[in-house]
Amino acid sequence: MTLNDILVSALSQLDRGHDAQTLDTYRERLTRYANDAQSDLAYAIGLMRTDAVKPNYGVVNLRKLPRSCRKVIKVVQLDRSVPFRSGATQDDILLPYDETAYITYRYEPKPLENPTDISELNEGLHGLMVSYVVGRERMAGDVSTQGGSNLYLGMYEAAKARLRRGVGNDDAYKITNRY
Repeated sequence: MTLNDILVSALSQLDRGHDAQTLDTYRERLTRYANDAQSDLAYAIGLMRTDAVKPNYGVVNLRKLPRSCRKVIKVVQLDRSVPFRSGATQDDILLPYDETAYITYRYEPKPLENPTDISELNEGLHGLMVSYVVGRERMAGDVSTQGGSNLYLGMYEAAKARLRRGVGNDDAYKITNRY
């Protein structure tokens, strides 16, 4: 689903219509809610990826990674896992070699901004994002609609609790350091 599809689905469930004018009225706030849901789901499933980075005298700035790094899981240099530690700033890690490092890390997906943006999350999770958006929007409404927010947010939290950590990651269940 594109961001626009998520917003239109949410507006339909809120019985607010989904014409261009209504969409423009709610776009900013509902987009913020969709990004909150995406971030929360990404944290729940532990999105991971591995990227190659060239260190500068054994120091890697995590801002060089293509996605926003939440936590470094593993670093491979010279075809084996190597220890790493924090550097002078929270964005730096120190490595033993000045060779290309393959860093496996948990990341934050790109925020949804344009109507045609598609979430990096698995397509099966996009419906949960709609439930979250509807729940948050109902929560901000008047007293008569606030009760409905419990239903949508409850469905969202129940489905999120059933998610398997590391879903979609090939190496999520490998034991890399047994000792």
